[in-house]
Amino acid sequence: MASYQALRKGGTSGAVLIPGQPEQSILLRMIGGEKPLMPKAGGPLEAAEVELMRRWIGEGAGDDTPAGATGQWWSLKPLGRPQPSAWKSSWARTPIDAFIVARHAEKGLAASPEADRRTLIRRLTYNLHGLPPAPEEIDAFLNDRSPDAYEKLIDRLLASPRYGERWGRHWLDVAHYGETHGYDKDKPRRNAWPYRDYVIRAFNTDKPYARFVEEQIAGDVLYPEEPDGVVATGFLAAGPWDFVGHVELREGTVDKEITRLLDRDDMVASVMSSFLSVTAHCARCHDHKFDPISQEDYYSLQAVFAGVDRADRPYDADPGVHRARRPLLDERRAILADLQKPLDLAARVTSPELRRLDEQLRQLRRKKAPQPEVDSLTAERKVLVYSLLEEPARTQLSTLEARLTQADRRLAELAAPGLVYAAANVFERQGSFAPAWSPRPVHVLARGNVEAPGKPAAPGALSCVSGLAARFRLEPSDWEGARRAALARWITDPANPLTWRSIVNRVWHYHFGAGLVDTPNDFGRLGSLPTHPELLDWLATKFRDSGGSLKKLHKLILTSSVYRQSSGHHSERARLDADNRYLWRMNRSRLDAESLRDAVLYASGNLDPRRGGPSVEMFHFQDDHSPRYDYARFDVDDPNGRRRSVYRFIVRSVPDPFLESLDCPDPSISTPKRNTTLTAIQALALLNNPFMVRQGEHFARRVRAARGGLAGQIVEVYRLALGRPPSAEESSLLSAYAARHGVENLCRMVFNSNEFVFVD
Repeated sequence: MASYQALRKGGTSGAVLIPGQPEQSILLRMIGGEKPLMPKAGGPLEAAEVELMRRWIGEGAGDDTPAGATGQWWSLKPLGRPQPSAWKSSWARTPIDAFIVARHAEKGLAASPEADRRTLIRRLTYNLHGLPPAPEEIDAFLNDRSPDAYEKLIDRLLASPRYGERWGRHWLDVAHYGETHGYDKDKPRRNAWPYRDYVIRAFNTDKPYARFVEEQIAGDVLYPEEPDGVVATGFLAAGPWDFVGHVELREGTVDKEITRLLDRDDMVASVMSSFLSVTAHCARCHDHKFDPISQEDYYSLQAVFAGVDRADRPYDADPGVHRARRPLLDERRAILADLQKPLDLAARVTSPELRRLDEQLRQLRRKKAPQPEVDSLTAERKVLVYSLLEEPARTQLSTLEARLTQADRRLAELAAPGLVYAAANVFERQGSFAPAWSPRPVHVLARGNVEAPGKPAAPGALSCVSGLAARFRLEPSDWEGARRAALARWITDPANPLTWRSIVNRVWHYHFGAGLVDTPNDFGRLGSLPTHPELLDWLATKFRDSGGSLKKLHKLILTSSVYRQSSGHHSERARLDADNRYLWRMNRSRLDAESLRDAVLYASGNLDPRRGGPSVEMFHFQDDHSPRYDYARFDVDDPNGRRRSVYRFIVRSVPDPFLESLDCPDPSISTPKRNTTLTAIQALALLNNPFMVRQGEHFARRVRAARGGLAGQIVEVYRLALGRPPSAEESSLLSAYAARHGVENLCRMVFNSNEFVFVD
């Protein structure tokens, strides 16, 4: 029974399922129990999958396949305007709290007491900056008795450029940003960093979220007057890229087509998962098995990106230079497109001599021959192409080349542009990697097989979002950018419920350690259901209708009573809600890898506050066709290694061993939520890694310079690392330890303490 209709019809044994009655449905009995009879091949379904089926039958077993999609799955319903519960509670400070209190009442739970001020400033500062608060900042907050002291603290933290560095890192996780290509030849991308800086800048300036989305998909088209419009499209190029497939495989092969298919698939997955929390890429080989997304929808999304590749692209940080360069680039692009037509005509002429020259050029490039040799043969080929053209076409070619030379001369008079690795449709050929010039044809592929193309795919989006057209109205003359612009506008349409639910859920996740939907990249049937659906919609509607300000959303959440709770344990409430999904306390969190490294640098006095610019390569690099990255040969005392971790050069194939041990994510995949493990290897790394050993020595020198005597030095260690003074018992124990093992080892031990590594 491969279809919904066959499932409802049943077979010789009768009805396979009875809507609303899971326990009476044969299907559930076949897949459940200790010895399930289905599936016949492979292992039994996981308990969560059986429970999902039970829930679906209990909800009525509705048809959510593409053919019968009703748009009634919770995430596809239009955004409502739920009102906070009328539940009366002196605990509630904001409408958010009213929704939380109502769920507490349903579940027999109660809120925890408010955390103390020292805990709150540490929690807030790590949450918004990824760094500990300075001792002076802690003292100022503890002594500020004004009624709005907490709100003023939030405002100060949001106004700091460190906020963008922290929250920009979250977005880079989702975008699977890396600075090498990945795949077999993990070559470096020296010009990826401007996109990283754009993300940080966007958070710091509180760029409206709709604009943030649109710029990353089609900023060069929608906002051509802004330099950020080009840089932001680094989002589309952030993921892995197959150097061998694009550069070394010859044109016209099946493998070449597969390479391009997978490249577009990554763009589709990135856009749909990041901005909509939808797994559209699961429909590449067949209609989505669980969500109402058809293969036709999927290939319509592929068609949106059929005219762009990933390459270094010029941009001007100076807006004035950018405005002067833009019309010249437009002119140059048009000339190149016109220039290609007679060249294509000549290439179709049968000429043994032209084939011989093309083969020689391929061999020279394969052997990496000296550039003058390649240029000489290229010039010879050009002369031959001219000779193959008839006179009118030859005259046309000469005119176009003269115009191209003139445009290049005018461009050369401007200041040299920077380069950003981004979505590009004009770039210099590299091996067999060349621009498409116009969108490549995209077809619906039977089982995702490039050798089994079906009907052509028209640019579009998802049919399951009611109220929005699934296919874009474009003219045949529209260039590829019009496709991306149409998708960007479709995503940011106020009527698109997925967009607004997705982003507020991500923000909630990073504040509480779990989203209202605990699968931030998947709002489909294989994802989690929202624990507080009315709160999610209230936040999404308020965020959308108030201009899409992330800073306002932060403040709304951070001023709530639910955020200010202590993280203390309560056995009875834990029995009712062990995972704290209904937020009867605050979740205690372990510092992520970058925050931990940065906090160590901060405590030791070595954190470099410089912002932006090329990434720091904390490894020894060697490129002998297949690059090598050796972290062991990096000098831990190199001043460049003191910058914040967000500015490190991120290698896909060879992750930083220290940060990897602390659960730093794989940059080759989107990471909406990081794994958090507790292992012996982490403790060993925090004690013995050369970086930690050296920073322990720097920390010891810092406290010795600040305080005289061992007792005073222990006070300073606690003040800088933990934000509080030591107790009498701690001072006694640590004094004995330091007298025997030295202050350096004391500092490393504190770095390894639960209080340093965790945030309450």
